[in-house]
Amino acid sequence: MYVPFLILFAVISLSLVTISYAEPMKCMNCVQIPSYEIDHYKEMFPLTVWTNSLVYDHHSTIKVSGYLKPQNTVAPILAVVTNPVGNVVTVQQFVSEGDGNFSFELNTDGPLWSQNGEYVLKVQSGAETRQFKTKFTLVSSLAGDIDRCGTNEISTMGKTGRIYCIPYHISDGVLNSRKGTLNSDSKTLTFELKGHDIKSITFDIPRYVFDSKSPTNDDSVFTVMSNGNVVKYNELTSDSVSRRIQIDYPSSGKVTFEIVGTHAIPEFGSIALLILVVAIMSILIVNKSISHRIVKF
Repeated sequence: MYVPFLILFAVISLSLVTISYAEPMKCMNCVQIPSYEIDHYKEMFPLTVWTNSLVYDHHSTIKVSGYLKPQNTVAPILAVVTNPVGNVVTVQQFVSEGDGNFSFELNTDGPLWSQNGEYVLKVQSGAETRQFKTKFTLVSSLAGDIDRCGTNEISTMGKTGRIYCIPYHISDGVLNSRKGTLNSDSKTLTFELKGHDIKSITFDIPRYVFDSKSPTNDDSVFTVMSNGNVVKYNELTSDSVSRRIQIDYPSSGKVTFEIVGTHAIPEFGSIALLILVVAIMSILIVNKSISHRIVKF
């Protein structure tokens, strides 16, 4: 009697997981500008905006910077931030400097910023054609998770705030700062690094976190970019646990490496994970109920 209902519930639950309740208000046209692309975006768009990081906790000061082309400075700039479910958390209005640059700060320490997830920052000056959107993520804890990575590991944050520790090794020189992000949607692993006198850097990438596979499940090549330019890399050793790739380090000292693969660890938010667990439990109950009805000979 209950079997059809449980099967239907399981199917609906599994379909809901694909909707991804962890991110109910995805911003498909948001742009997160890499630091090395800022000047390029200033030339391309009449209005641009970016933040000093991609992930913050609920006690952060977000430094926002932007640029409005001087010929468009007639109207003031309106900045609106919405939370993961689309509610407005703050509105600010200001004017840019004479050269078009502007900056302001956002404080995440408040009741309107209590939700974890993806926040959208929209700026507009006058007409709808002069607007730009970016996004950033708020997580419960930032520093505590990052401290768990070792001195020879890069703390790499996923979209839900989970930290993955990626081992690395440099040949000569000093690495002053390092930060990583993992985008499971675009299958991209990004490292933002600052150092000097470094010849090359080697990443030991765990396969369970990130990989690149062919349709026959053989290892395939990664696409690696250094400051936006596709570069070659050397794959040193690979086993069933990880892949080690070596990349030349640019003489500029500051670099953003983007590694594109085909597989990244899926990340579920708390609601989506709960739905998935309920769906699995429903299937197990159905299987158990059916097995009890089978007549054994």
